[in-house]
Amino acid sequence: MAINSLSDTAFKKILSENFTPSATIKTPERLFGRDKALITIDRAFASPGRQVFIYGDRGVGKSSLAETAALLHQDSADAPIYVACANSGSFAEVLTAIGNATMDIAKRVELPGATGNYGASMLGTGINFKPSEAKRISLPDAGTLSGALDIIRYVLSKRSGMQVIIIDEMERIGDPKERAKFAEFIKNIPQLEERVRFIFCGIGTTVDELIGAHPSAGRILETISLEKLHHNYLWDIINNVANKTGILVANEMFIRIGQISDGFPHYVHLIGESMFWSAFDDDQIVTAMAPRHFKAGIAGALARAEGVLRQQYQKATRKTKNTSDYEEALWSVADTTSDSRQLSEIYESSYKRIMLKRQRERPMLTKEVFNQRLLALKKDGHGAILKGYGSGWFGFRENIIRGYVRLMAEQEGVELGREIR
Repeated sequence: MAINSLSDTAFKKILSENFTPSATIKTPERLFGRDKALITIDRAFASPGRQVFIYGDRGVGKSSLAETAALLHQDSADAPIYVACANSGSFAEVLTAIGNATMDIAKRVELPGATGNYGASMLGTGINFKPSEAKRISLPDAGTLSGALDIIRYVLSKRSGMQVIIIDEMERIGDPKERAKFAEFIKNIPQLEERVRFIFCGIGTTVDELIGAHPSAGRILETISLEKLHHNYLWDIINNVANKTGILVANEMFIRIGQISDGFPHYVHLIGESMFWSAFDDDQIVTAMAPRHFKAGIAGALARAEGVLRQQYQKATRKTKNTSDYEEALWSVADTTSDSRQLSEIYESSYKRIMLKRQRERPMLTKEVFNQRLLALKKDGHGAILKGYGSGWFGFRENIIRGYVRLMAEQEGVELGREIR
């Protein structure tokens, strides 16, 4: 134990209550930087028939905001209903899942009347006995609008008080016809009792991307475009644990964690948790984070980051030759938070600086060859990790990958995003 006066149990409790890289946040005191969004949802729910749609980049905390808001408004007798859309899922599947949420899981899994008959061989009476069957519930046809609305009415008949239903990962509904069913359903939500509210969530830049352009549905929805967190809120996540453990974290460390994470709290939780465990495992009593603890935080974050991010990075860079070229090209694009950057600016401002630091190890590519590497990173063979914004302009297909790229560069001793404060 290298943190004075903290037992293993007490330390685990602090970390589990403050660092949640693998779970959503469900309490407002830990939802840093989202006070305004919570107020917007509260006021939307105060308006008759108004529902909420949260959209934005993957990893910005849409689900955490939805679950926190739901718990604040849900009647305390029951938990909010949460349904995540399946890949290539359907409207009917989602509505059926909402109806099933009101039923005991055992009654849905254990088929009634499946235990067999007991006859003369057992009881000696020659009378067969069949156990009584439990009441079977048949939900309305979830594929129709009227059936879907009746499912929600059924849910309300089984529960009292305000009910909040979260439908998450709407981007997985790829079929335009299925998206149109959601839009039609949203338009008709005001037909239901006022004590039900919906929170929809999805990855996208507009709601139209997720449910299509449906003017009537748009009038029902309070849309919230969730942006990345500002650095000071990311620092609060780390500072909260620092205060509770009595460990000093230098300002430079706060700044670097904020710059690397690029506004995505997932990376802060990963770095922070690994960094504090490194301090706890130290041979000496730790009162202030040292560079070795920070490095351990970076290594731990890389080891435990989302598998899909690791796979995207590896597919983009790991080739039979020129692997380092592709890595350095990605690092160069990730050097600022701009969604799109022009080739000359990437090459002159970022790539040359990165290569000067690595000059002893790696020769510098010409601008023409560097451009070829960026163009290759837009192709399927490299996972299409980059996309184009017109001739000579590049950006990441998903902004969350930029944080992982920065983690990889940091581990190799290359600091990206230094100008961001």
